[in-house]
Amino acid sequence: MGKIEKKLEGMISELPRRLVRKKLKKKLRAEGVADKAAIEAFVDHVMGDNEGSFVWDDGEEGPPRQINISFTEEDQNEILEAMERFTEELPDVVDTALQKTAKDVAKRLKDDWEWLKIDYMHEQAHFKDRLDQRWKKGLDPLRMMLVAARERGQDYADRLGRSKAKKGIETRMAVSALHIRACQTTLEILTLIENGLPDGSYARWRTLYELNVVAYFIHQAGDDTASRYFAHDVVSMRTNITNEFRFCGEIFDRDKLDEEGRELEDEYHALIAKFGKPFASPYGWAAEYLGLKKPTFQDLEKAVDWGALPPEYKMSSFKVHAGVAGTFRTLSTVGGPGHMIAGASNYGMDTPAILTAQSLLQITVLVFKTPLDIELAAQMQSLALLRDRVSKHCNRIAEEIELEELAKLGV
Repeated sequence: MGKIEKKLEGMISELPRRLVRKKLKKKLRAEGVADKAAIEAFVDHVMGDNEGSFVWDDGEEGPPRQINISFTEEDQNEILEAMERFTEELPDVVDTALQKTAKDVAKRLKDDWEWLKIDYMHEQAHFKDRLDQRWKKGLDPLRMMLVAARERGQDYADRLGRSKAKKGIETRMAVSALHIRACQTTLEILTLIENGLPDGSYARWRTLYELNVVAYFIHQAGDDTASRYFAHDVVSMRTNITNEFRFCGEIFDRDKLDEEGRELEDEYHALIAKFGKPFASPYGWAAEYLGLKKPTFQDLEKAVDWGALPPEYKMSSFKVHAGVAGTFRTLSTVGGPGHMIAGASNYGMDTPAILTAQSLLQITVLVFKTPLDIELAAQMQSLALLRDRVSKHCNRIAEEIELEELAKLGV
């Protein structure tokens, strides 16, 4: 039981005694009795449901003094009314206590935070150093891949900006944008890995995989689909607005929108009129090319011949959502389901690192001008070699850690 609960419980249990003491104290003082010890003893006598007279030896000589104390019906009613008032005011008392305690706790944290922060940052830095020392042969090639992919992506974007070609321009713009986001997502994955959070990095790889599928699909489908992809931003923003209405418990009403919202609503209906109702679905930008009314992500995969969702994608999805599999099945520990930790881990980096290297290579291939260019072909080959190093070293390191942990467990 916490301090606040104990204090409130004490107040509630002590309330009847306090009210009786208050009444007795007033009556005894009217009789000339001010001895605190006598008053407390008398209260004990009354609260103990003792019958008969109460005798108190005050230590003075002389005949005993007789005092008659009685509780009238009015006294009893006053005590009951006071208890009722306390009960009514209890929520406010609790709220006041909570607010005061919360402020006290926040103040203590603030006062101590500079020292706590130093300890925290020191501990984190040492952990990251140890993790990097253990995994650097697997992670450094992935870092090199990211640097190279950024450079290649920048060159692609620069060439795109100077291009005067009309055909294929929107397709290349979409691929470039998706590649930029893929590089950023890779950095997010690396940051999570470097901080000992393999499950989080695994979840971010799921996004990287989806970026690959969409990029390959648009690359295959061409400018019309790329144009629809860009225009579909209006559908996404409109969905966000309608969700805000639902969150507030309201029905969507155009008249309640601000000027920007009304412009978006008009643009949305214009796009639906232009592209048809299927455009309003989550992957509606791909509907025309696929010939489907409500295409799904799986339909995009099939179109680029990637088949069904890979097992890694389904497993990574568990880490995104709140299902039991994502809660109990973790990459962070040796020993299988049920072994959970609340913080960082030195284990499990192999899966997200290997998958990220593969996905980053795949999407970066799309921003190479042509495989017939010897220099670019060499760059592509170097990325493939780095990917293989990520896989080779991460698998070896993971196996070493697993053997060490199992040995500690006596397995």
